[in-house]
Amino acid sequence: MLSISLQEAKDKLSELINLVEQGEEIFIIGDNKTKIKLVSFTEKPKKRVFGQHRELVMMSEDFNSSLPENFWLGND
Repeated sequence: MLSISLQEAKDKLSELINLVEQGEEIFIIGDNKTKIKLVSFTEKPKKRVFGQHRELVMMSEDFNSSLPENFWLGND
């Protein structure tokens, strides 16, 4: 655990980031009290749930039908 002033944190930000990535907790002090706690952040991937959107997405009956010729020619 390391406590430093706000000014010192500004001056040594890249060094502090390296320390946090190694597991160190950094507390930044301002107005004589702890203002900020720097900690490492790793985002956990969300677990995908098969079928969770079942019946929310529908395709029309003609989904596989050919598109009209004017679609391909750019005619309205």
